[in-house]
Amino acid sequence: MSEGATPGAPRAFALRRQVLFWVSIPLAVLWAISGYNDYDIAKRYVTVAYDRALLEAALDIGRQVRVLRGQIYVDLPEVAVKMLSTRATGQLYYLVTGPDGEFITGEPEINRAKPSPSGQAQFYDDTYQGKQMRAAVIQLRMETEDVRGLITVQVIEQRSPRTDLLRSLLLGIALPQVLAALCAFMVIWFAVTRALRPLTQLCQEVERRSHRDLSPLPAAHVPSEVRPLIESMNALLKRLSDVLTSQQRFIADAAHQLRTPIAGLRTQAGLALRQSASEEVRATLTQLQTAADHATHLVNQLLSLARAEPAAERAQTMMPLDLAALTRATTTAWVPRALAADIDLGYEGPDGEAPVNGDAFLLREMLGNLIDNAIRYTQRGGRVTVKLKSTVHAVEIGIEDNGPGIPENERSAVLERFHRVLGTGVDGCGLGLAIVREIAQRHGGSIRLLVGSGNCGTLAQVTLPAAG
Repeated sequence: MSEGATPGAPRAFALRRQVLFWVSIPLAVLWAISGYNDYDIAKRYVTVAYDRALLEAALDIGRQVRVLRGQIYVDLPEVAVKMLSTRATGQLYYLVTGPDGEFITGEPEINRAKPSPSGQAQFYDDTYQGKQMRAAVIQLRMETEDVRGLITVQVIEQRSPRTDLLRSLLLGIALPQVLAALCAFMVIWFAVTRALRPLTQLCQEVERRSHRDLSPLPAAHVPSEVRPLIESMNALLKRLSDVLTSQQRFIADAAHQLRTPIAGLRTQAGLALRQSASEEVRATLTQLQTAADHATHLVNQLLSLARAEPAAERAQTMMPLDLAALTRATTTAWVPRALAADIDLGYEGPDGEAPVNGDAFLLREMLGNLIDNAIRYTQRGGRVTVKLKSTVHAVEIGIEDNGPGIPENERSAVLERFHRVLGTGVDGCGLGLAIVREIAQRHGGSIRLLVGSGNCGTLAQVTLPAAG
């Protein structure tokens, strides 16, 4: 999918999403309310049923409480104990304590429950032996000559049988509802898709276009409601084409009109600097020559950026080329500049080819800007290394330096036009990395700014698709 067609793609599909969204909202709300109501009813049913069974077990144990010679005991037959341990809902554990909290029988590790002020049966959740339990507590009043007070009976059982039953009930209830909701959603999706098919075809037509194709969109088979929009877009494309043509003509004229007078200014300033004997005049001429150099660099960068923009039409077309050879040649061409700045400029890459489809002029501009940037911002005596790695699907170019580096919060900003990191003390116009990004994107690639090896400096990494 072409980059230029991407902004137009969401238009047709956004309408579909909105229709489906607003139709799905009431369905989802009704399904959620129904599901919550079913869950609440099922949970209450399961809780009441199991709690009643648990309470009956506690009452059965309470009925067996006896007092003999002033001692409280529970007369549970062996058959009753086996029934408690082999219940269908899981093993039941119990604890019986006396009026003063003394242990009578059962499992002493069970957490003691606080008596209820009302004296009624209590139900609560607890843990025992690392498992989730449900507990029931009853209190029995004992009035004999030897014992007077409340006998507390606690019974607990695992919650897992309740959870399993609740899950089974919910699956049996929710599954038909989910299937009905899915069927309704699929019917709505089919209806909306069929209604928006002409817009989808128009969207695909835009996606297939190159970002340089500004020809009118076909309006013959689109719905009448959309035809005014297509006609307005075609009029806009026509105006945009005229503007871009005029811009390219201006760039071509500016290349001749700006370079010549600035070059003459630099020449005259250099000649006057050699002929002048006055220190004040020489200082002024030096500043003038520096300003002319800066203006020359700025004009060249602006023209490079204009050539790299997607709208710029060049006579050269994308063609297969060896990026490894181009990178080696470009690096070699920058060696004198690096030596003048006392920078060690090196190249690391494969001896074989690294085939890509691209514009040799623009790729050379991209590499030149990256190397120039690295040399400018690396201290004297520093090191700049151009690295190239080729794989089946991509070619990676890395220009690494051991300079001061770029702060992490500035790395995305320096890719924008005219943005420069403050405090570097280096002359520049803030266009070098913007040009690199434009050229990389024009070739279907990308650029990332990373920290260099040894956690110092900067690694500018450009990834381009390899030629198939």
